[in-house]
Amino acid sequence: MALLLAWHVTARQLGPLLMATPWEALSAIGPLVRSPQFLANAGASLGRIAVGVCAGACIGFVLGILAGHSARLRGLIEPLRWLLMAMPPVVVVVLAMLWFGLGSSMVVFMTTLMMAPGMYVNTVKGMLHVDRKLVEMTHVYRYGPWLRLRHLYLPALSAPLLAALLIATCGGVRLVVMAEVLGAENGVGYALANARSTFDTAELFAWVLLILGFVAFLEFVFLQPLQRRVGRWMEPSHA
Repeated sequence: MALLLAWHVTARQLGPLLMATPWEALSAIGPLVRSPQFLANAGASLGRIAVGVCAGACIGFVLGILAGHSARLRGLIEPLRWLLMAMPPVVVVVLAMLWFGLGSSMVVFMTTLMMAPGMYVNTVKGMLHVDRKLVEMTHVYRYGPWLRLRHLYLPALSAPLLAALLIATCGGVRLVVMAEVLGAENGVGYALANARSTFDTAELFAWVLLILGFVAFLEFVFLQPLQRRVGRWMEPSHA
């Protein structure tokens, strides 16, 4: 309530050209959702989020598994990982715009590139904390790579990977919207940029509320319950 009150007071002070009130933003959601452009823009952004986050998570996971087995490969990847995590996302957006132009390719490339390091770091840390005795046991029983991954590494990595996936998914939404604002021909970020250029602050804040609602849905309805379920599964049972 305090946040809504502060928002309302600030909007009244700045005026409708600079900030819509909470009620104006909420009232604009209905017409926005019913507009013909809504499904096209929302669908484009959801597709980019899904592809970018999944690709980044898979690349980070595979590289993390390989680097967890090889100190030499880990040493080769570490400088690149540090560079990507230290580089501001806007720099990657500008470079991607030069290489791919405007559109989905640029947004997906940028999202994938920025999502992979976080998943890689969590995977490597999880791999290094796996009990060496259990690893030796899988060799004694002649487990192949697939059996070792399925029965040893995936259970051990489930908690850190889910935490990384939570961060990657929520961060991926922000990155996709930012990239679309700077250089896309459709999507939620493109719609935000249009609303800003026409000073339609009610629509702009309506989009912001919808984005926040989507992120909250992903985190509190899907990812956090999944984390709790995995956490209960990993807890030792008490007789």
